[in-house]
Amino acid sequence: MVAGIGALVKTLTAYLFYPFCGARTVGHLMGIVPYVPFFSARFDRELFVPPAPFIDLTHDPWPSTFWDRPKPSSISRHQIVKIHMGQADQAGSVFDCKGRPVAEACHPLRQRWKYRWRSVRDGIRVDYMKRQAQPRSYPGRIGVLTSSNQHIYAHWLLDILPRIAKLQEQHHRVAFYFLQHVHSFQRETLQCLNVDEQVRIINCAEVPWVSGDELVVPCHQIMFGYHHPRWACQWLRERFLPTGNVSGRQKRKVYLSRSMAARRKIINEQEIGSFLCHEGFEFCVLEQLSFVEQVRLFQEAEIVVSPHGSGLANLVFCSPGTKVLELFPARATDAYFRLCVDMNLTYRCLKTREHSPRPRVSDNFSINIDDVKEALDDMCA
Repeated sequence: MVAGIGALVKTLTAYLFYPFCGARTVGHLMGIVPYVPFFSARFDRELFVPPAPFIDLTHDPWPSTFWDRPKPSSISRHQIVKIHMGQADQAGSVFDCKGRPVAEACHPLRQRWKYRWRSVRDGIRVDYMKRQAQPRSYPGRIGVLTSSNQHIYAHWLLDILPRIAKLQEQHHRVAFYFLQHVHSFQRETLQCLNVDEQVRIINCAEVPWVSGDELVVPCHQIMFGYHHPRWACQWLRERFLPTGNVSGRQKRKVYLSRSMAARRKIINEQEIGSFLCHEGFEFCVLEQLSFVEQVRLFQEAEIVVSPHGSGLANLVFCSPGTKVLELFPARATDAYFRLCVDMNLTYRCLKTREHSPRPRVSDNFSINIDDVKEALDDMCA
């Protein structure tokens, strides 16, 4: 309670001094930049094809209360913004030359209204400004590829990497990429794209705040209520699918385990796994596979059974017609249902029969074995 009151006082103080001191000074003093955004229309920008709203009648098998579906975002994520003498930080926030946040160039964790309201209420956390008097300046143009969800595999694959495609497609010559270069999947995917040979990388884990002669910010993010853009899916397949023909190889039945994950584990996984192994499924832990091995696994998959998780972003590499059974706790999100529709995959999902007073998508859960059997029988009929 005391900590909450302290945070509120700190935020109100930051907003009070913002008109007089400016964004950067308030950030230095408070560690918060008030969210009073400028919009991208003030800057030089290039628009590309906007994401299409997701309207699909195959939602009908599930009642409207089945999905945890917020309203589609109204924030634009289909442009390249160029900001002269701009600044960017490790969490995906982009600022103009005076330290004011450029709303449509920032890449927040979510697009729901309640999260946007939280940004207005609490501002943008910039504790690094207290430690670093000025952003580290680089000569030339910087391609900004940071995001608040860049450490999550699915967001890295579907959000961050396609932004590189837009930089290359529009022939925007940049001297640096400002991005996270920490996790093995980040290093492996960038190596596959030969990024190191093209530009210099500024690792945001080491340099949290940068500025350049010009920031080039490709704005793309998979948003609630929209299709996964066709250009993004096609680019990922062209860049990462092996060129060899796999049509003659034996198709694989795959079960993806979350045994190494911190949350959303299946409590009765041993029971589920024993049944699926008897049915010819491979028991796979994606954390134990390299990125290239994961791509090959999904390309060769005939059936994929998995609890909801980031590894299902690899469905973008599946062949059309691949069958997918997604397992959920008491709450469910339709992110991979939309991806399956976009990739022409056969989708089915199951929820736990357990009842939780405060259901969350991240809960550990159990799945009834009879439900799994029935779902697989229906899919394979």
